[in-house]
Amino acid sequence: MEDFINKMVEKIGIDKATAEKVMSFLHDHKDEAVEMLAKSGLKDKLPGGLGDKLGGLF
Repeated sequence: MEDFINKMVEKIGIDKATAEKVMSFLHDHKDEAVEMLAKSGLKDKLPGGLGDKLGGLF
């Protein structure tokens, strides 16, 4: 998970504390987040099977 946080900091440009808050939020709402991705159709459009990996991240 630390690697994912570091990627958010690097790619999005947010500070590490904010990235950790995002991860905490996603962890607390993981079922909702994965469900929303699936409903939106975005999950299937993410490159490299990332949509499937998100479900297993938490």
